[in-house]
Amino acid sequence: MNREQFESITEWQNKTFVEATPLSKIAHLKEEVDELESDVLHQAEDRRLEFADCFLLLFGSAAADGMSYDDIVKCIDEKMEINYKRKWGKPQANGVVNHIKE
Repeated sequence: MNREQFESITEWQNKTFVEATPLSKIAHLKEEVDELESDVLHQAEDRRLEFADCFLLLFGSAAADGMSYDDIVKCIDEKMEINYKRKWGKPQANGVVNHIKE
Protein backbone atom coordinates (compact mmCIF):
# COMPACT_ATOMS: atom_id res chain seq x y z
CA MET A 1 0.00 0.00 0.00
CA ASN A 2 1.39 3.38 -0.87
CA ARG A 3 0.86 6.62 1.04
CA GLU A 4 -1.92 7.86 -1.26
CA GLN A 5 -3.86 4.60 -0.90
CA PHE A 6 -3.44 4.67 2.88
CA GLU A 7 -4.62 8.26 3.18
CA SER A 8 -7.55 7.77 0.80
CA ILE A 9 -8.70 4.59 2.51
CA THR A 10 -8.36 5.88 6.06
CA GLU A 11 -10.13 9.13 5.13
CA TRP A 12 -13.00 7.10 3.65
CA GLN A 13 -13.11 4.87 6.75
CA ASN A 14 -13.24 7.90 9.05
CA LYS A 15 -16.14 9.43 7.10
CA THR A 16 -18.04 6.17 6.66
CA PHE A 17 -17.54 4.60 10.09
CA VAL A 18 -17.61 7.67 12.31
CA GLU A 19 -17.99 5.79 15.58
CA ALA A 20 -15.34 3.13 14.86
CA THR A 21 -12.45 2.83 17.28
CA PRO A 22 -9.14 0.97 17.03
CA LEU A 23 -10.69 -1.82 19.13
CA SER A 24 -13.89 -2.06 17.09
CA LYS A 25 -11.78 -2.32 13.94
CA ILE A 26 -9.72 -5.08 15.56
CA ALA A 27 -12.92 -6.93 16.49
CA HIS A 28 -14.05 -6.64 12.87
CA LEU A 29 -10.60 -7.77 11.73
CA LYS A 30 -10.96 -10.94 13.80
CA GLU A 31 -14.22 -11.71 11.99
CA GLU A 32 -12.57 -11.11 8.62
CA VAL A 33 -9.60 -13.34 9.52
CA ASP A 34 -12.06 -16.16 10.22
CA GLU A 35 -13.64 -15.57 6.80
CA LEU A 36 -10.19 -15.50 5.20
CA GLU A 37 -9.24 -18.77 6.89
CA SER A 38 -12.40 -20.42 5.57
CA ASP A 39 -11.82 -19.07 2.06
CA VAL A 40 -8.20 -20.27 1.99
CA LEU A 41 -9.20 -23.67 3.38
CA HIS A 42 -11.88 -24.08 0.74
CA GLN A 43 -9.82 -22.51 -2.06
CA ALA A 44 -12.48 -19.86 -2.67
CA GLU A 45 -12.01 -18.13 -5.98
CA ASP A 46 -12.13 -14.56 -4.59
CA ARG A 47 -10.17 -15.17 -1.37
CA ARG A 48 -7.82 -12.35 -2.31
CA LEU A 49 -10.66 -9.96 -1.45
CA GLU A 50 -10.72 -11.38 2.08
CA PHE A 51 -7.00 -10.65 2.32
CA ALA A 52 -7.81 -7.09 1.24
CA ASP A 53 -10.48 -6.78 3.95
CA CYS A 54 -7.92 -7.82 6.56
CA PHE A 55 -5.29 -5.40 5.29
CA LEU A 56 -7.79 -2.53 5.19
CA LEU A 57 -9.00 -3.16 8.73
CA LEU A 58 -5.51 -3.58 10.14
CA PHE A 59 -4.23 -0.37 8.55
CA GLY A 60 -7.46 1.39 9.52
CA SER A 61 -7.09 0.30 13.11
CA ALA A 62 -3.50 1.55 13.20
CA ALA A 63 -4.62 4.90 11.77
CA ALA A 64 -7.46 5.13 14.27
CA ASP A 65 -4.88 4.55 17.00
CA GLY A 66 -2.93 7.56 15.76
CA MET A 67 -0.39 5.98 13.42
CA SER A 68 0.47 7.64 10.13
CA TYR A 69 1.65 5.89 6.98
CA ASP A 70 5.23 6.81 7.90
CA ASP A 71 4.76 5.44 11.43
CA ILE A 72 3.54 2.12 10.04
CA VAL A 73 6.40 1.82 7.57
CA LYS A 74 8.92 2.68 10.28
CA CYS A 75 7.57 0.19 12.82
CA ILE A 76 7.46 -2.57 10.18
CA ASP A 77 11.10 -1.87 9.36
CA GLU A 78 12.00 -1.85 13.07
CA LYS A 79 10.20 -5.13 13.68
CA MET A 80 11.84 -6.80 10.70
CA GLU A 81 15.28 -5.80 12.00
CA ILE A 82 14.39 -7.63 15.21
CA ASN A 83 13.01 -10.64 13.29
CA TYR A 84 16.10 -10.90 11.09
CA LYS A 85 18.26 -11.28 14.22
CA ARG A 86 16.07 -13.87 15.93
CA LYS A 87 16.45 -17.61 15.90
CA TRP A 88 13.34 -19.49 14.86
CA GLY A 89 12.04 -22.82 16.11
CA LYS A 90 10.39 -25.72 14.36
CA PRO A 91 6.80 -25.57 13.12
CA GLN A 92 4.10 -26.52 15.63
CA ALA A 93 1.34 -28.97 14.66
CA ASN A 94 -0.62 -26.12 13.06
CA GLY A 95 2.43 -24.86 11.14
CA VAL A 96 3.12 -21.83 13.34
CA VAL A 97 6.81 -21.06 13.86
CA ASN A 98 7.74 -18.93 16.87
CA HIS A 99 11.04 -17.35 17.70
CA ILE A 100 13.23 -18.98 20.31
CA LYS A 101 13.23 -16.91 23.47
CA GLU A 102 16.74 -16.37 24.74
